[in-house]
Amino acid sequence: MNLRTRLEQPGILVAPGVFNAWSAMLAERAGFEAVYLSGASIAYTRLGRPDIGLVSHTEIADTLACIRERISLPIVVDADTGFGNALNVRRTVALFERAGGGAGGLAIQIEDQTSPKRCGHLDGKTLISTAEMAGKIRAALDARASSETLIVARTDAVAVEGLEPALARAEAYREAGADVLFIE
Repeated sequence: MNLRTRLEQPGILVAPGVFNAWSAMLAERAGFEAVYLSGASIAYTRLGRPDIGLVSHTEIADTLACIRERISLPIVVDADTGFGNALNVRRTVALFERAGGGAGGLAIQIEDQTSPKRCGHLDGKTLISTAEMAGKIRAALDARASSETLIVARTDAVAVEGLEPALARAEAYREAGADVLFIE
């Protein structure tokens, strides 16, 4: 079952956080249906640093490729802010699809923070405009090579602007075409 179909089914999809091929293999062997590769997990385990925008798109793509080589589960991958503007988002989506697409499925998560970003759990986050983020979502959708690749629009607006503005942002992101919404 592909990721889109699974997300349409009832019940929660539990996707444990992974940081390399070994941890992804453990998750698959434990019976999970998907895994989540976060920028934070790479920052902590590869760099020994907090998630404050230090991990590059190529470091994530390299990790993603190693994971995809070893597991067939769907992978949700954190693309941070898309690593720049809408043009950078297009490049990131193409790179991540090459690294992690195919068997199992792929979902690419893009967030609405300014760059450099901060982990969603940290204070001091700032946001780009809703219109700019909607443009990034449209760029991601245009760039994806496979309709099986899902685009996840994440907003960190609850901590910055409050719940109602976050919900309004999420609605705008849905209207821009996001396949999945993530309200931090």
